[in-house]
Amino acid sequence: MEEISNAAHALLPHGLDAYEEKLEFFLRDQVSAGTIVPAHRRPWCGVNLGGWLLLEPGPSAPLFPGEPQLRCEWSLMESLRSRQALHVLHRHRETFIRKEDFRAIRDMGLNSVRVPFGYWVVLGPGAGEPYVGPALDILDRAVEWAEEYNLEVLLDLHGCPGGESPDAPCGRRQRPESKWAWQQWRRLETLKALEVVAQRYSGRKSVTGIAVCNEPSRLIPADILARFYDEAVDVIRKAGMTDRVTVVLPVFQRCLRTFEAVWRQVSRGRHSNTCFDVHYYHCFEDTWNRMTLAEHLRAVEDHGRELQEFPAVVGEWSLALGGRAASAMCPKEAMNLFGRAQLQAYSKASRGWFFWNWRDGAGPAWDFRTCFQEGLLEGTAPTLPAWNGQGEDPLERLLEPAASEDPFVRYGDAVCLRCSSGRCIDVERSKVSARWFEGGDWQTFIVCPASSSAGFSGAVRDGDVIRLLAHSGVSLGISMGGKVLCRPGSSINCELTVLLKENPGCRRQLRHKDEVHLQCRNSGRVLDVEGSRAAARFQDFGEWQSLSIERKLPPDACSKGLNEASAPEIILEEAARSLKRTSAVAELALPSPLRTRLAGAQARLTAV
Repeated sequence: MEEISNAAHALLPHGLDAYEEKLEFFLRDQVSAGTIVPAHRRPWCGVNLGGWLLLEPGPSAPLFPGEPQLRCEWSLMESLRSRQALHVLHRHRETFIRKEDFRAIRDMGLNSVRVPFGYWVVLGPGAGEPYVGPALDILDRAVEWAEEYNLEVLLDLHGCPGGESPDAPCGRRQRPESKWAWQQWRRLETLKALEVVAQRYSGRKSVTGIAVCNEPSRLIPADILARFYDEAVDVIRKAGMTDRVTVVLPVFQRCLRTFEAVWRQVSRGRHSNTCFDVHYYHCFEDTWNRMTLAEHLRAVEDHGRELQEFPAVVGEWSLALGGRAASAMCPKEAMNLFGRAQLQAYSKASRGWFFWNWRDGAGPAWDFRTCFQEGLLEGTAPTLPAWNGQGEDPLERLLEPAASEDPFVRYGDAVCLRCSSGRCIDVERSKVSARWFEGGDWQTFIVCPASSSAGFSGAVRDGDVIRLLAHSGVSLGISMGGKVLCRPGSSINCELTVLLKENPGCRRQLRHKDEVHLQCRNSGRVLDVEGSRAAARFQDFGEWQSLSIERKLPPDACSKGLNEASAPEIILEEAARSLKRTSAVAELALPSPLRTRLAGAQARLTAV
């Protein structure tokens, strides 16, 4: 396995030696400031063993039969108990992670594991709770295997008594949030669990970190959370874990800078060798789903800058991208670029990083074994062009050169309309929805001038009245009652005024990825999307009504507009009918392949 180990070592950011040198300088600065003791000889570069001692539908998916009510360990245990099938859990704990996994982790060049566990593994379940525990013998086994293969262990109390959030990662999903209040978190019992763990493993050399919880809800007041952390550090140190062991304090869905100030005020610098835990996921919210790949890479740069300011570990990260970025290019190419950028940024974390997860059936974005086998973290870190945040990002041009060479939207172009969730508006028969991130045929529209257009030219401008022809040859329309549907012909309800989100009325030419609003000329209603449903409920111009207009770019050429293979004849005939009422095809600034085909469609219409 030596050859694999060397290759894996090379993919780590700048190699571990350079990483350790950077860490030494960071710790020296922190010591001079009196905030941290240089107790750790190297940063963690490891993986999570999630789904083993706390079950989640992601990594533990084979245990969850697909029934909608089974979405966390709590509900699964209720089901197993009712079926007298607890042997399923015991078999999982014995087989999901084995000694061979620790050897493979070492042979892949990693140096550590983060072991998430629920409090019931330590204390046993509380009264009336369906969990199965304690199971400290399995945690003992993990520590022993780590020592045998020279791996370090971060023990992660992933699920606390009462739950530190209403989400499945803490063991019990209690959504909507109204089912859970932060006061339900039993913090005294949590401290007891930490005390037991600290006493039990204080003398184990492989244990170099302990996390006091996982992802505490942002509903917990910052001062309450900081005071709990202050108490937790005291309990852990008194239980025998010296400052050789890093105490990890999660900061989840909070501003790290703001929380660090609260922590500093509460702790008054009393504690040594503590660090924050941040989780950088780019896939779970609409904000991430709508971002381009370039925007994701810029966000990773921001992560790196944040990590240089505070002592921190990136406790969880993956290669999963928001829907828009994931569909922008070959998925493996996107993941490789994204992964290499993350490795470079997270090398700035003083305490290192842990990939989520070691094993997960969802594929390489979440499964380090598959990710490693497919080489998705190999290669040098990408060098991003400098950008001050003003104007167009040159990185967008690098990733989409066809759009940058000719960025304008013209009549006859095939476009997609991406809503605030990152999904594209699609048409199925007469139904209009927004169900997928991909911009395929069902999400494609041809931009045509409306019959009432005046001063028509090839470029589409802010304030133009347009028609959008779907793949089926029908036009996108809005009824007087606010219903969005597709209709044949040229109804006035299908005439849409396109307005730039920023500076409407400026008459600027539309560019690829401009944010626009589409307003029905007849009713004044503005197209919007809620969930997957398209509607036009209001005459407002808000975030729900904002759409990104994106040209469909042929993969083999720069700005050919609509190429030969992308438009069915029925769409061309509809376009020809519109163009016939406004201008001769020969006078339009359209790509020549489309102009030729439109002229042919017009000739056929004239003959009829």
